[in-house]
Amino acid sequence: MNRAQVTSWAEGPRYSHVESLPAPASDELQLRVLAAGLHHVVRSRATGQHYSSNVLPHIPGVDCVARDEATGNLYYCLKFAPDFGTFAEYINIPKSNAIPIPAGVDPVGFAASANPAMSSWMALSQRTSDLPKDYSVLIIGATSASGRMAVNVARALGAAKVIGLARNADALAKVEGLDERVVQAPNIKDTDLSQLDYDVILDYVYGDVALHVLGSVRPGKPVQYVQIGGLAQTDIALPSAILRSRNITLRGAGPGAWSFKGASIELPKMAQALAGWKMLDAQAFPLKDIEQVWGDKTLGGAARIVIQP
Repeated sequence: MNRAQVTSWAEGPRYSHVESLPAPASDELQLRVLAAGLHHVVRSRATGQHYSSNVLPHIPGVDCVARDEATGNLYYCLKFAPDFGTFAEYINIPKSNAIPIPAGVDPVGFAASANPAMSSWMALSQRTSDLPKDYSVLIIGATSASGRMAVNVARALGAAKVIGLARNADALAKVEGLDERVVQAPNIKDTDLSQLDYDVILDYVYGDVALHVLGSVRPGKPVQYVQIGGLAQTDIALPSAILRSRNITLRGAGPGAWSFKGASIELPKMAQALAGWKMLDAQAFPLKDIEQVWGDKTLGGAARIVIQP
């Protein structure tokens, strides 16, 4: 069969012909991959820079939509183990990691949307606690793919109000489902957040904007901050005075922060909800073109890139 394969962290994946997979074990399924998302985490893992990747050869891909050719059933598959990858024609996967999805789902759209949606679903379901009824959410980085999906996720998980924060006013205006929109000033310190009321912060950006938001939390107001992504690509020095003067709970969300046992409970719920939502725009490319697609960062534009073996 054919798959993408990384043999050196300094190089991108190569299209490779390898031996067919062995027969699946009794607790596994052998599935035909239909679509696999080229997410930020996939690129990070394929360079060896992500904390979940350290074994060569490395097969890129952390999730996919796949079909059981014997039954025709569709599954959303997820697994972060070092020996697993979804940029391949076939995968053997534990049955516990294969989540049934409705037959009418568009595999490309679902593959593009599931990973971004999972980030906020796991953050809210596994990394927050004792939220008030009809809680409110502030999304830092609301115009990102994950931020846009987080609006639907927050609604599905009980949020009554969703606030979006982002730099681009035009892009923020197009994010559907927001109750309030806040555009960052060129100097983030000039962005007035004093009138905002929220119980949870979902942060996809980090950096200076995260520091400003944390420093703007109303003293005495219980707020749960969940760090999910680092689009700013910068770390922060968090003054101790902020933590002492405000009622903030700090958590992160990602594999290791949440457990795969928790994921096995939550992801079937997410998959059923996601099947009824508007999917992210996606552009599909064949697996045989992986080397070109990997090297050309201009492909896709605003659309999510999906690989089809």
